[in-house]
Amino acid sequence: MSGVRRAMQEMGLAICCLVCDAPDDASSPRCRTCIGNHRDARDRLQQFPVERLASQWARELFQMNARPNAYEHDSNHGVWMRTYARLLAGPPELHRKITQADVEAAFAASRAERDVNPLRDIANQSPWKDAPPSDEEVRRFEEQLPTDVEYSRGRPTIPSRVIPEVDRSSRSGEDHELADRVLGAAAAQTAPSDLRDLTPELTAGERRLTRRLWKDLVDEIDALMEE
Repeated sequence: MSGVRRAMQEMGLAICCLVCDAPDDASSPRCRTCIGNHRDARDRLQQFPVERLASQWARELFQMNARPNAYEHDSNHGVWMRTYARLLAGPPELHRKITQADVEAAFAASRAERDVNPLRDIANQSPWKDAPPSDEEVRRFEEQLPTDVEYSRGRPTIPSRVIPEVDRSSRSGEDHELADRVLGAAAAQTAPSDLRDLTPELTAGERRLTRRLWKDLVDEIDALMEE
């Protein structure tokens, strides 16, 4: 059995080296010829139209050789795929069983890695992102702050005051009657011909009823809260 050549491994054809009966000599003419033939076949395959059946079969063959473990349950080639997978995995004596210590070491290494935070590590260029400023720096900053700044606190809200209703007739987005007419006209476009004249008023009535039910519900909740 020959050793796996890097060129064949990069093409996903390492199994071809493992089943080859040539001497294990990377510089042999047979290896160079085999690598060249497989590279030419791969390049020619990429030029074939994907919809051609021969192209689909050839691509599947390359995939089966590159990932035989994914085809171990194939009804026709499963036996060979399992053999190829065992060859690619190497001899059993090279496989080491994962222990609890290995798992704990992997978790410890993961916890030791610092997570990259774009806002913290890239966008935040503050000199105090890792530690707060000292007391001396804070005092120096306070001395630089202006002292003639006036803050407007506004006027407090009086809950018992009656707030007059605002005239919203000039606000098309808040005019319910206008919105009812527009939506009613739009619904009439797709309504049956015998209901087309009634659809605008029916739509407006449904919307008015929905608003009234919602207002009654809100009033009931307000009354419960006042009690």
